[in-house]
Amino acid sequence: MKIQIQDQSCSNLDMGEFTSFTFEALQAAPESRSEDRTVKRVEAYLQEIWDYGKGVILTARSGGKLVGWLCLWEVSTDMMYIDNWNPVVHPDLNGDQVASALIKKSIEYTKKQGRKRLEIFLMGMTDDMRPRYEKYRTWYESQGMLQGGEWVYMVADLTTLEPEEEVLPQGFTLRPLVEVSNDEIYGCYYETFMASGDRRFLDQTEEQKKGNFDVFFDRSNHIEEDASLLLYYGDKIVGFIIIIFIKEGGFINGIGIHPDFRRRGLGKVLMLSSMKRAAKNGMETMILEADVDNYRALNLYRRVGFKKKQGSISHVWKAEETT
Repeated sequence: MKIQIQDQSCSNLDMGEFTSFTFEALQAAPESRSEDRTVKRVEAYLQEIWDYGKGVILTARSGGKLVGWLCLWEVSTDMMYIDNWNPVVHPDLNGDQVASALIKKSIEYTKKQGRKRLEIFLMGMTDDMRPRYEKYRTWYESQGMLQGGEWVYMVADLTTLEPEEEVLPQGFTLRPLVEVSNDEIYGCYYETFMASGDRRFLDQTEEQKKGNFDVFFDRSNHIEEDASLLLYYGDKIVGFIIIIFIKEGGFINGIGIHPDFRRRGLGKVLMLSSMKRAAKNGMETMILEADVDNYRALNLYRRVGFKKKQGSISHVWKAEETT
C-alpha cells in the first residue's frame, strides 16, 4: 500500500472525517479500552486537541483515504511529544505499516524542526492494557524509539486529612512559590534532580533539563497558589512543590528537597503542608507520577496517603543516538 503523509495544523482538518475514522479505528481494535469506543469520547478527545491549537497533525492517506494520524506537540525549543496512545490507525487498513510510517515521519519532522528529543508517554497503563502496549512498543522500537522509563500514577484523597498545620523544624520557613521567579528556583531544582537518580532527567541534555523545568513551572498554568510552596533554610531555597489544576484534581508538577537537606523528614512536612492548604481551598484529590524505581520517594508518597491507580511508559528518540 502506498502511503502519503502530510503535516498539517488542526485548523486545516475535517473534524467530521477525523471523528468518524478515529471511532471506527477504536471500534475495530480489540485492545482498545471499552470506554474509548464511543463517539462522544472520541469527539471530546479530538476537541481538546483542536481547542489547544498548538499541535501538528501528521495524516496518512492511501488513495486519498485517511488511514491513520498522529499528533505532535512542541514542548520546548529542543523537544517534542507524541500525543498519548498515538498513532491512531485502523487494524484492517495495514495498521502496522501505517503506524510505522507515521512514527518515522514524526522523527523526521522533529529533526526538521531542529529538535533533538522526541517522546511518547503511554499513559493510563493498567495490567489489562499490557497487550495494547506490546503492539505500540513494537511500532516504536521498529523506528528506533526505545523504552525510556516507567512511572506510577498515584492519587491521594484530601478530604480525609487532619486540618492542623504541619510544624517546621527550627530555621525553616515556607513561602509562596508564585512570589519567586523561576530563575531563583532553578538552582535548587537542578541540584535536587541531579542527585535524585531520576532517569529521565539525567538522560537529557542541559538545554532539555532547563526546557522541562520551564514547562513544569510555567506561570501561565493554572497554579494552586496557596499549595505551591518553597521551603527555605534561612534565605536559601532547599525545597519546592508546585501544584497545577487539571480535570482530575491537583497535579504535582514538581517536588523535591535539596540533597544537602534530605533524611530530615522535610519532604513529608512539605507535602502535607501543600496537601492541607489545597484541601482547605476545596481541592478533594491530588495526583502525582513517580519513577517505579524511586523507592524512597514512593515510600514517602504512600506515607502521606497516595495510592497507585495506574502507570505510564515512555519511548524516546534522541538525536545523539543516530548515526
